[in-house]
Amino acid sequence: MKSLPLFDTSRLALIKAEREALLKRLQRVRMDAHSRIRVQQKVALLTAEQVRLELALDGVVRR
Repeated sequence: MKSLPLFDTSRLALIKAEREALLKRLQRVRMDAHSRIRVQQKVALLTAEQVRLELALDGVVRR
């Protein structure tokens, strides 16, 4: 079994933390529609990046 690349795992942790913070902010803070849409778009981008990194790391582990 190969070890995970440190850069990717630390980047993944940062993305997860930022995504969770934005999701909590969406639930707790009242904001105008424009701001809400911007935050939702950021969450979508972070989710896509998180999935991409998880798949890449999963491929490294399975090799």
